[in-house]
Amino acid sequence: MDQPLAIHRLHHLAVPTRDLPASVAFYENVLGFQSIPRPDFPFAGAWLSHEPSGLEIHIIQHESAAGRGPIDTLARHFAMSVADLDVVEQTLQRHQIDYCRQVNAGGFQQIFFQDPDGNTIELGIYPSPAVP
Repeated sequence: MDQPLAIHRLHHLAVPTRDLPASVAFYENVLGFQSIPRPDFPFAGAWLSHEPSGLEIHIIQHESAAGRGPIDTLARHFAMSVADLDVVEQTLQRHQIDYCRQVNAGGFQQIFFQDPDGNTIELGIYPSPAVP
């Protein structure tokens, strides 16, 4: 049997946007990402980095960005771990961002919300991953 790929870590997430400046402002001002150099691609976009986590977000100007709608916790989303959901909730309220706070069936606290283009984001308090 073939061996699975040897993946090291998640490097970046690509999210579509229809309004590049609004998306960059959201990821910088709400989530604490910082703009980093991006190659001169033939399409609009921005690269942002979150130094404490080592995660990058690559924002791509694209018509597939749907816009905000109802928050669906079962829809496609990405999740990041945080230490304090009360701080998250206060930040979202300060920025007037709708969200859904819940405890899932596993007992993990989570907050779901959307970026300006309707990309769903989950922030939660999770146990450390099991290391084999």
